[in-house]
Amino acid sequence: MDTSHRPAARHHSNGDHLDVEALLFDLDGTLIDSTRATEKCWQEWSHRMGLGEHGPHPHGVPARDVVAQRIEPGRRAEALALIEALEVEQKEGIAIKDGVAELLAALPATRWAIVTSCTAELAAVRLSVAGIEAPAILVSADSVAQGKPDPEGYLAAATALGVDPQRTLVFEDAPAGIEAGRAAGAWTLGITGTYDADSLDASKIVGTLEGLTVAVGGDGTGLRIGFPTVD
Repeated sequence: MDTSHRPAARHHSNGDHLDVEALLFDLDGTLIDSTRATEKCWQEWSHRMGLGEHGPHPHGVPARDVVAQRIEPGRRAEALALIEALEVEQKEGIAIKDGVAELLAALPATRWAIVTSCTAELAAVRLSVAGIEAPAILVSADSVAQGKPDPEGYLAAATALGVDPQRTLVFEDAPAGIEAGRAAGAWTLGITGTYDADSLDASKIVGTLEGLTVAVGGDGTGLRIGFPTVD
């Protein structure tokens, strides 16, 4: 399969639609707002690890990769265990994003999945706090060998759903996730907020999931995604 990325339409969607077979969602910054919680945990982690102020956290990549970039090999197991514990314990500053509940309610259970850079444990905690029922297919950082921007997670989710990755739409808020979706051959929808539109090289870009519509085909497989008109 050719996994070269599709041409990016670097603009807001304008009242058009896209026909696909499944929707693949990132979690943090896409379905839920967890920025305050994440930043608080990484600041505390940095302090405890003796690193001082670490600056903005690189969103959209697994914690193990961030730890590998910042911590010497002999302390990485300790550092990873610490950030994982801090994030699981942090339940304040997490909320479902606008338009998400309505969008997920319109989807058949077999037509969507989550692909997240969280561990399975952390994803379960954050979904529960946000009031989102976990989908049947959730690909977490601890279930893949290579995290985003590698396409492994999105390819695994498409396979689990029994669909061609090129017939999926990936929802992402971070450049690493957009790159992963493009590398998988999927269409990509960039959601601004964590990053601005110029940072998201996606097929389509929106500011919120409010106003997106889903029409399910008669056989329950095809999905027509309608994008809101931008004034």
